[in-house]
Amino acid sequence: MSKKQAILILFLTTVLLASGCLGDSGTKISISGNETEINVNISEQAEGNWCPAGSQVQIKNPTTGKALNMTVTGTEEFGNKTLCKAMIITGSEENNTGYEYMWSQDKNTTVWTKYGEDGNISLRYVYEDGKKTIINGEGRLLEFGVRP
Repeated sequence: MSKKQAILILFLTTVLLASGCLGDSGTKISISGNETEINVNISEQAEGNWCPAGSQVQIKNPTTGKALNMTVTGTEEFGNKTLCKAMIITGSEENNTGYEYMWSQDKNTTVWTKYGEDGNISLRYVYEDGKKTIINGEGRLLEFGVRP
């Protein structure tokens, strides 16, 4: 599975998680193919909750053992907004990369953060009300979009 396919599946699952259209007992979904296993576990508290903490998605290549794991951890303040936060780990047990994905309920704010092996931020992308900002690990900014 390509990274684009994994990101697309992850995005679609995030939309499902945020929609709140789930049963009271939560939902578990597993899909297997020749090259991919997808497991989704949506927590019981997801009904009507735009940020279903505890929900998980795993996309795994059974041949290579490489996997992408996403867990919704709950809400977090970012600037003056409350965002839903998910942690994403991709790679293998020996070599993995961590990402943090946060989004607002109105979907006008999105933050992607990539962490290096040392645990420090290596790249952050912020989309907030039409303005895009990219910040590298050294704190340098690239801004584009809406101007004041």
